Amino acid sequence: MKPLSLHSTNRKAGIKRYFASLVVLCLSTNVIMPVEANDSILVLLKESSRIAQYVDQIDASALQGNISIIEQQGSNNNASVVQSRSASYQLANFSHIYQRGNNNSAFVNQMNGNNVGVVWQVGNNHTANINQQGNSLSFRADIYQLGFSGDVSISQSGSGLRGVSVQQQNFSGNARPVTIDTY
Repeated sequence: MKPLSLHSTNRKAGIKRYFASLVVLCLSTNVIMPVEANDSILVLLKESSRIAQYVDQIDASALQGNISIIEQQGSNNNASVVQSRSASYQLANFSHIYQRGNNNSAFVNQMNGNNVGVVWQVGNNHTANINQQGNSLSFRADIYQLGFSGDVSISQSGSGLRGVSVQQQNFSGNARPVTIDTY
């Protein structure tokens, strides 16, 4: 081997080591910087999120009871749910009302079985109404309201598989009321 080619090989290896060191330095800087900014690894761990999902078999007999979840943050929020099913073979009704803000009002009325109603209100002075007269097939109604002074009503009756979803974003205060009736 010639002395010149040996020098060229050593130089290439040195350049590769330099770039590898530079990459390691950049990666370690990105990892170390948030820890130094928060002064504690515990703060960094508390601010991170982790979601784990598991699948289990569902026992259909557990679905025979009506389920309602109401979550409220703010003041003067009003939520009301009425659920009933007429036969033991019908699946249950499910409703979820989430209100974050002030002076929001939500009402869910579910008769017979296999109805799903979801109301999500973020902001102030929203009104939402869901009225479902279900049957052996499923009715689903979703209302999402953002901003303020939204007004949505959904009524579902009759037979068949139906789903209605309304998203109302109102930041001007001039939104028109929305009414949907399905038969």
